[in-house]
Amino acid sequence: MGTYFEWIADLDATEAEAPELGRRVVDALVARGVLLREVSGAAALGGVGHLPGPAWADTVATSVSGEAPWGMAVGTGREVYDGGQGGVDAVTCPRCAVRRSFFGPPEEFGPTCSDEEGLSWFYDAAATWRDGDAADLECRACGAVSSVTEWSADDAALACLGFTFWSWDELRPEVCDWIAEATGGHRIVHGSGKV
Repeated sequence: MGTYFEWIADLDATEAEAPELGRRVVDALVARGVLLREVSGAAALGGVGHLPGPAWADTVATSVSGEAPWGMAVGTGREVYDGGQGGVDAVTCPRCAVRRSFFGPPEEFGPTCSDEEGLSWFYDAAATWRDGDAADLECRACGAVSSVTEWSADDAALACLGFTFWSWDELRPEVCDWIAEATGGHRIVHGSGKV
C-alpha cells in the first residue's frame, strides 16, 4: 500500500521569487481547468493543496482508476524532491560529468546492492542545504568541490519551488511545458514517488 505522487521542480526559482512564481503556475493551471483555485486539506498528504479541476484528466496519458486525484500542493522554500523513499539513483558531477551510482549488482555494491555511504554523502549535503546552509560535495573522480545544488541527481531535485501532485497518475510531458511557460522558461524537472 502507500500513496503515489508526481512532483515537478523548478531548478531556477530563487527563494525570494518562488511564492510569486507558484501563484503564476496555479493561475495557469486554474485557467486550463486542471486545478480549482480553492485549497483543501483533502488535496495533499499532510498539508493543503489545490483540488483537481474539471480538466484534470488532460494531464495524464491514462487514468488507472478513472477517479479524480487528491490535488496539487505548492512547495516554496528549499526542498529536496525525490521518490519519497531515498529514491535518488545516482548523481553527476557538474565539473567532470562522472556519474556516481548508488545502486547496482551485488558484485559491485555488496549484498545490499546499494552504496549506503554514497547515499548518506548526498542526502546529508542536501539536508544541510534544505535547512538553509551552504553544502558542498567533493567528486571522488576529479576532486572538484561544488555546491550540492550544482550536481544533477537522477530522480531527485533540490529546488525552492515545487509542485506535488498527490494520488495523480503519470503526468503527460505537456504539464512540465505549461509550468515552464508560467515561470518564464525556467528549467523544470519531473519525477514520481510513493510514501
